[in-house]
Amino acid sequence: MHMAGVVPWPEKSQMVIEALYEENTEKRQKILHALFDGYAAICDFPGVAFMDDLMDMYPNAKIILNQRPNASLWAKSLDDTLMFFSSRTYRITTFLSKMCRLHARMHLGAFDLSKRKIGIGRTRDLETYKIWYKEYNQFVRDEARGRGRPVLEWEPQDGWAPICEFLGRPVPPPTVAFPHANDRREMRNLKIFLVTLGLCYWALLGVMSWAVTRGLVWVWRP
Repeated sequence: MHMAGVVPWPEKSQMVIEALYEENTEKRQKILHALFDGYAAICDFPGVAFMDDLMDMYPNAKIILNQRPNASLWAKSLDDTLMFFSSRTYRITTFLSKMCRLHARMHLGAFDLSKRKIGIGRTRDLETYKIWYKEYNQFVRDEARGRGRPVLEWEPQDGWAPICEFLGRPVPPPTVAFPHANDRREMRNLKIFLVTLGLCYWALLGVMSWAVTRGLVWVWRP
């Protein structure tokens, strides 16, 4: 499960939003089971927002905490990519697209949940992002430790070996490249696509409004 498996389907996005604001654990986890059951693994959002719930829901799952070399790199990456999707610019530009409206609401809801869990919500400050990075990682460690769950702390440059050892799986042969996705170029292209989609909706609305107005003028012309 990954964000890419949620955004194109508004009904899934709505479920994520409901889970983000549901304070009753039983009801929230019922929603999460509907979202996550059947997947072999989760990565990125929405899973990262519900790590404590997911640890309880899937007690045999392995926990891998993906790291960056330092908090500054993560902070810069966050500011350059994901923060845009909760911005006023994005919300206005894509307002007529239900998919994009829900996408923005998921981001805002995730910040609200983060505020409740670790005391840091939406902001536009690199220094706060660095603290956020450290606090979230510690939150995962603490939640796992409280449940007696081991955590593999891993960085992409570590490659296959630590993950395979942790999962008890053989290391792929050298001919199998390590996956590389969601980089800065892909995120930039995603921004362009979604904003273009939103502008197309506004353009269509403008054309339809013009056509209706011209039709009324023609009908009521004396």
